[in-house]
Amino acid sequence: MSKIKVVRPQKEKKPKEKREKKSVPKWILSAVIVVLISAVALAWALPALPVKPRTQPPSGYQGVIELWNVETFEGGSGSRSSWLTNKSAKFEKANSGLFVHVTDLTVTELADKLQNGQRFDLICFSRGVGSSVLEYLAPFNDSVGFVRDNFMISGQVDGKQYGVPLYAGAYCLFARSGQLSQDKLTTDALTATFTRKIGKNTVELRPLICGFTQANSPLTALAMSGLRGDASYIDEGVTQYQAYEQFVANNTAVTLLGTQRDIFRLGQKESQSKIDELGFAPVGEYTDLVQYVGISKDCEEKRQSCIEYVKYILSEETQAGLINLNMFSVLDKQLYSSNARMSACEQALSSAFVPNAFVNGEVIANQRQTAKSTLKI
Repeated sequence: MSKIKVVRPQKEKKPKEKREKKSVPKWILSAVIVVLISAVALAWALPALPVKPRTQPPSGYQGVIELWNVETFEGGSGSRSSWLTNKSAKFEKANSGLFVHVTDLTVTELADKLQNGQRFDLICFSRGVGSSVLEYLAPFNDSVGFVRDNFMISGQVDGKQYGVPLYAGAYCLFARSGQLSQDKLTTDALTATFTRKIGKNTVELRPLICGFTQANSPLTALAMSGLRGDASYIDEGVTQYQAYEQFVANNTAVTLLGTQRDIFRLGQKESQSKIDELGFAPVGEYTDLVQYVGISKDCEEKRQSCIEYVKYILSEETQAGLINLNMFSVLDKQLYSSNARMSACEQALSSAFVPNAFVNGEVIANQRQTAKSTLKI
């Protein structure tokens, strides 16, 4: 019997369904192309760009400003150099990367430095020094606020401001009330004598003693106040401190023509009962006890920072600190409302005549002789 082959019917294969392809929106393609182009352009341009510092450097000059400080007359109390250094440190804090180096010099040391070719950027000076530094100074054309006109004019040459007033001193009279009463100080200071016994000796005190600096003319203050009398005996070789010492010793003169420094040191002696009661009178018609600040004509890239320093040192806040030195501000501001003697001088200085800071020694010598002649008239 033959085998029967069973043939199973094959399943019909279904054709595979084709998936529909979704088209990408054109705006996406455009965005991708723009990003790719920008990335390529940035990668090409970056190496050519300058490297940006991590921190933004401060504006203004970066470095050292050399400030020379030349003092030729006595201050009030404390160190004027320390005050200047302290104020410079505060200026540095407000100007990152800038340093003000303060150097104290005598007149001789100043001359040596200039002769050796050394130069300053800023210089603080007074009358007698001005004539030797004028050629190194640049005119100061910026406004410095409320500096009194009588002080500003004294720092000018041919209408240009070469020295800006920084602070001032004043002249005043002292006498022991038992030898010359206060109400006669401004009339009899050059005529009143006094006889006193020192041990076994009898000494007649001359009318007046005063101290001189290299370039001041204290007797001009008396002459301009209207005082009259013989001043021919007054020794111009006596320093301000020596005059104070001789007055305290009470064996030379009845009256002392002193300064703001004597207000301080004689005031201390009075408070300690180490001197008899003193009469006092300001002589405010004249002062040549003025410190100026000038800017070098060669400071170049430092110039603007030097100008800003001058403005800072003449700001109301900085000038108010002069009360700690017993010196007077050149601004039209009152500092000494609680100190009667200093206040009297301060008020007088507002209208005082201030001579030019840049005259030479010959002019000053002639001025001293003119004062003595005027007093004797």
